[in-house]
Amino acid sequence: MIIATAGHVDHGKTALIRALTGVDTDRLAEEKRRGLTIELGFAWLPSETGEPLGFIDVPGHERFIGTMLAGVAGVDMALLVVAADDGVMPQTREHLAILQLLGVRELALVISRCDLVDDAQRERVVEQLQALAAEAGWANADVWRVSSTSGQGIDPLRQALLARAERRQVRPSDSPARFMIDRRFSIAGAGCVVTGTLVSGRLQVGQTLWLHGQEVRVRSLQRASSEVVEVKAGQRCALNLGGAVSAEQPQRGDWLSEQVLPLSDRLDVSLAQLPHSHWHRGVLQLHLGTAIHSVRVVLLDEAAGLAQLMLEQPAAAVWGDRFIIRDPAANTTLGGGRVLDPQGLRRGRSHPQRLAWLSAWAAASMPGEVMASALLQGAVALPELALKLNLSADQLEQLLPAEGLIVLAAAGHRVALTVEASEARWQRLAERLADWHQQHPELLGPGEGQLGLVGCLQLPLPVARQLLQRWQAEGRLQRTAWALHLPDHRPQLQAGDAELLARVAAELAPGGLRPPIVGELASALGIELDVLKAFLQRMQRAGELVAVAPNRYYLPSQVEGLVAVARQLVADSPSGSFNAAEYRDASGIGRNLTIQVLEYLDRAGVTRFVREQRFLVAG
Repeated sequence: MIIATAGHVDHGKTALIRALTGVDTDRLAEEKRRGLTIELGFAWLPSETGEPLGFIDVPGHERFIGTMLAGVAGVDMALLVVAADDGVMPQTREHLAILQLLGVRELALVISRCDLVDDAQRERVVEQLQALAAEAGWANADVWRVSSTSGQGIDPLRQALLARAERRQVRPSDSPARFMIDRRFSIAGAGCVVTGTLVSGRLQVGQTLWLHGQEVRVRSLQRASSEVVEVKAGQRCALNLGGAVSAEQPQRGDWLSEQVLPLSDRLDVSLAQLPHSHWHRGVLQLHLGTAIHSVRVVLLDEAAGLAQLMLEQPAAAVWGDRFIIRDPAANTTLGGGRVLDPQGLRRGRSHPQRLAWLSAWAAASMPGEVMASALLQGAVALPELALKLNLSADQLEQLLPAEGLIVLAAAGHRVALTVEASEARWQRLAERLADWHQQHPELLGPGEGQLGLVGCLQLPLPVARQLLQRWQAEGRLQRTAWALHLPDHRPQLQAGDAELLARVAAELAPGGLRPPIVGELASALGIELDVLKAFLQRMQRAGELVAVAPNRYYLPSQVEGLVAVARQLVADSPSGSFNAAEYRDASGIGRNLTIQVLEYLDRAGVTRFVREQRFLVAG
């Protein structure tokens, strides 16, 4: 269990930790000289259960709010310390607001220096602090009256904290590891050491993690000054790192992660603005984890508390990460909130559908609720969502509904959508095809490019093709060569075209897989070459003929024969592939035509050419 102190400067936070643990967290000479905490201090309190309590001592001076924020990020509980002889002060209020914005659930109110005041003064401070805490959402926070000098109230507070640690709900450790660094130093003979909190997952000695896209290795782990082999989510520890470490990295603010999380300079967030805060469009400070970023805030829907944070330098974040926004010029805290989408949109960020999507994610409290709301909004790219939620692929799969879902996978994409979302896409496609047929009655149908397939289905092209194949298998859609069309559509040929097409087909069909070239066809039909070429091109657009090569046209049934040869070769091959020579021998069409046919099959998406071999494309 990790506990942070909070409160105004010189209200006794360091003395309280020293009284509870016996450890003086002021380690710097300047801290000793000035009598205030400048850097984060850490102390441990052993427990009978074997799980020690970790204490983080944060600065109270307004100049060191950034360091204070680094200390309270990711803690389980906070002790708000107020001196009985001073009462509530400016940093008391600001620290309390920060704890509220960061979502710290457990709060205890500690009245320090009780030996310096009478009972009436002490109780006035208690009443004032309780009212302030209740207004911030901690109406039932425990109050402890202590003196670190005399020891008054220290033992009962210590026992209460130990008992609270035993009742603490352990964070699940099955998500990928994310480690938040708040300190870095070097030890002779060991090298780079970082300290921080394991926000999710678990760490083991020898494990590989990612730092700025480079690999580092956990050489050793230490918790509560003792060597350990494993650390679980919610625990504080020190890591001795090897691998891609340098004088510049890692530093406070960096994350070590088990997955390579994408960087983004736009975060879509749920934002709470503190009362009486003065916002402006200039550069503000974003405190995310233990890092500080320069940021501009764009309100997307002020009433709903939705905003986009535009960072000067990209950062890695996941859904649910807490943050604080401060005005560095005025040295005041303005607000804070939660990250909703770490990959914020550049265009369409204020579109009503997008705002509805963000509102649903803001209302969600668990990854399963995020998944459910995402599916209601449309197609879900599963690998991308797994990274946004910091889940493994298997964890995300477990969140998928057992029924009413279609999962499409192709070319590295894996997309899930509900049956209802699939039907809505079919309706859009069917309407677009019907309009096309009405406008071009002489043509069989459009190709993918003419149809605007990606824009119509709002899916990556490989996945969109899979959905087309499903509809083809269901009989809703037909595809002839490159043309997509509704099953009941037939092109309306121009006057005389039907008769000439029958004559052309009579000449092509006997040729089997090697029909005559255009010149031979013109001679056989007694038609001028230019006239025949125009006719053949017109018939290709109508879907009646297929130009496999510039000078050679096939009937659709003949093209099916070409595909059948490829399929048979793949079926008979141990490697599931074939080369040009094998296709030439199996088809008997000769070397030059074989090259033209195979290039056509590649263009048509039937085969894929890889290192002199051809493979069938899935579906």
